Amino acid sequence: MKKIWILAAGILMAACGTNNQAGNTAASPVVAKDTTAYPFTATYSSNITVPGNVQYAHIVLDVWRAFEMNSIQSKRSSFADTVTYDDASGFKFHGPADSLLAFANRDISGLDSLRFDISTWQSAHVNDKNEDWINIWSTERRYPKKGKADTSLIQENWRVKDGKIVYFNQFKAHL
Repeated sequence: MKKIWILAAGILMAACGTNNQAGNTAASPVVAKDTTAYPFTATYSSNITVPGNVQYAHIVLDVWRAFEMNSIQSKRSSFADTVTYDDASGFKFHGPADSLLAFANRDISGLDSLRFDISTWQSAHVNDKNEDWINIWSTERRYPKKGKADTSLIQENWRVKDGKIVYFNQFKAHL
């Protein structure tokens, strides 16, 4: 009986082991095709791999930090030449990244300070559309130069293509 448990443990360890082919020492997850019959069909996609490109998450989080620190202009190279932005108030922007960053600079210049307390982020790759998205959930604390401080829960979705931000949107709930 003891030999069966040792054999079973060995098989389990081998199945959960790392892939050392071609010098790859990272674990290689096995992703099974989802054949579940859900009560809804996604209008955009449900064919998603998580995590997606983690370097893209780093790019987006660097942009968030730069915005928080009032140095968003330093991240110009993170944006494509043309960017689309849909914010929580209904404002829509589609145009040159330089114009979007000028808008962001005007926004932050009216604040004494800004702080993000990020709850979580997720990088995801939409397989059937070959798109990479970074999703962020955060508490935003704005301290304006004039007026009252404001705290909001925000959720943003950022699309990154070829290492450049091409689109993002925002959803907000005021506390």
